[in-house]
Amino acid sequence: MRRLNLTKHTIEKLAIPKDGRIEYHDNRVPGLGVMIRPTGGRVFFWYRRVKGRRTWKTLGSFPDLSVEQARDKAQEINGTVAKWKAGDHEGPSPVEHTSEPLLSVVVESYIVKRLHGHAKNPERAEAELRWAINKHLPPLLKKRMGAIRRDDVRRLHDAIGEKHGHAAANRLITTLRAIFNWAIDHEIWAGVNPARKIALFPEHSRDRFLKAEEVPKFLQELGREPNWDLRDFIWLALMTGARRGDVLSARWEDISFDTRTWRIPNPKARVPYIVPLMPEAIKVLKEREAVFKGSPWVFPGTGKTGHLTGVKRSWKAFLKRTGHPDFRIHDVRRSLGSWMAQSGESLPVIGKALGHQSINATAIYARMSIEPVRDGVMKATRAFLAAGKEKPKRLPATKPREVVARRA
Repeated sequence: MRRLNLTKHTIEKLAIPKDGRIEYHDNRVPGLGVMIRPTGGRVFFWYRRVKGRRTWKTLGSFPDLSVEQARDKAQEINGTVAKWKAGDHEGPSPVEHTSEPLLSVVVESYIVKRLHGHAKNPERAEAELRWAINKHLPPLLKKRMGAIRRDDVRRLHDAIGEKHGHAAANRLITTLRAIFNWAIDHEIWAGVNPARKIALFPEHSRDRFLKAEEVPKFLQELGREPNWDLRDFIWLALMTGARRGDVLSARWEDISFDTRTWRIPNPKARVPYIVPLMPEAIKVLKEREAVFKGSPWVFPGTGKTGHLTGVKRSWKAFLKRTGHPDFRIHDVRRSLGSWMAQSGESLPVIGKALGHQSINATAIYARMSIEPVRDGVMKATRAFLAAGKEKPKRLPATKPREVVARRA
């Protein structure tokens, strides 16, 4: 907790944070503090435990409210709380935030003002957020923002982690943290983010891909697949390493048969990149072009987007025939990267092929390229032993006492 003697001069001299906010607490009046926002705004607040619960009240903005006025307000609240405590807490709490918005109201505002304006795919982002909230957050939605405590969030995190897995629990906490931060930054609510310091569960990056012994059966069943869209989707995903959404939303205008390339204009990282098209991919695309030449989409659909958005049902039936129920759609993309790694390609080349913007996103394939590493180690050790001209002699086994005696 940062403490200092709050004066007009010291508050004006406080540095503006680049990210997040910083709080300073007055060393004269208990509970009084000033919060500095990245925008440069300075706000007085009162923050103390009341009946064991952390309670926050916004007092006013500096310099509209002077330090002396802020101290008077804080002292008044301290006196009211002390009197309420002396009366055995009879009646409603004098510091209860009845005007604070409900979490459900803030979530709706977050969807409209944040997701709709900034998400790459607003409709999908809203659907995923609403699904997660309706499934996991009903106990908190009817609470006011200031009534949600860190213990509430921690218990929710633990419960979801135990029932639905660590990844689902962590995603919900990071989403809740973002909603609270957004409400604070846009001055919809002022308080302490209860999801701010929740320790996330450890997660392990998934490294499932098609192994050599699985490929024959996989391709055999792929050739028998009756769903033409699923079959072509899997082939293109295998041959290009593109994400599910990018393959299904591919446009003919982005595909060049002359240069044998496909430009992915709006990938996850929002940076367009070029995919080289292998002969197998060219064959699939030309067959589809002959049928869907009048449509702008490679995989036309009947929904609002105009193209297919999923192949889950037919994918599940396909996996049942292959005997690999643990294989996921994204693992098809990962398979190209893993086979490139096993062929000895460098991580930058793999990242370029998959459209990664960070080497960290490609680092998982370093674990998959064990065979090239094994070959390299074997060559080095063989050369080392050959340089010695003779094999090292094996020393006779000795007992511990004999070793000690020799050393002595």
